[in-house]
Amino acid sequence: MFKGMSFQATTGNSAQQMLRILVCVAFLLAAPMGYAASEFHLLYRQWQSYDWPEADVPSASDVTRVQQGVGWQYQAVGAELGVAYDYQPLRIRTGEPAHNGHLHRLAGEMAIDPGDYRIQAGVGVQGTSNIFKYQDFHEEVINARVAVFRFLAADRSLALGVGGDHRFGSFQWLPRLRWSASLGGQWQFDLPVKAGWSSAGERWSLVLERRGDRWATLDRERAVESALYLREWHLELSHRVQTPLRLPAIVVGL
Repeated sequence: MFKGMSFQATTGNSAQQMLRILVCVAFLLAAPMGYAASEFHLLYRQWQSYDWPEADVPSASDVTRVQQGVGWQYQAVGAELGVAYDYQPLRIRTGEPAHNGHLHRLAGEMAIDPGDYRIQAGVGVQGTSNIFKYQDFHEEVINARVAVFRFLAADRSLALGVGGDHRFGSFQWLPRLRWSASLGGQWQFDLPVKAGWSSAGERWSLVLERRGDRWATLDRERAVESALYLREWHLELSHRVQTPLRLPAIVVGL
């Protein structure tokens, strides 16, 4: 679901501040911490075209949607860091206020496990291409998400916490319950936003996940500052293709 909202506040250096924060965090996590591993990935997704009705009338042409991205993730004992960029040309030619439909997102996330707690936090610079082209930023360009969990079991298979993000529209806090178990594979639950299963060796996986985010938008005349919200349930079956050791891993899914 997509929804527009108007805001008047503007900010000129939010993107630069976010990038400085990510660089500082990267240097802190890059210090030797025993076990450490990094991973680089490329992403391509394409959705089936669909109608976008306006006032209960089907649109003249189908809406097409693709996602292309690149990312990097670093893992060490008790800490994780990830940075990713993705681009989605979303061909919606209706709605008020209109926007150019080219959505860009540069986001960083980190997670640490201090004692019996797990803290996850992320921040992203997200908006339509004309915002970055003309450097006409407003407050909706910065998105934040955070979650804090308290482990209730010695093996960390059960945790209770709270998280805030845009999964269900505007930023809101939700209680979260995490539980994992090994039974015919690995089961992982993060209720009420995610449930997943993976086979031994992670060759196969099945995930049901609530996704939601926000992009800052500008109309063609750059007079109306607004936001576009994406809210959806995402069900994906994926398979990790076996490749020779020197070749990158390939994951295909539906």
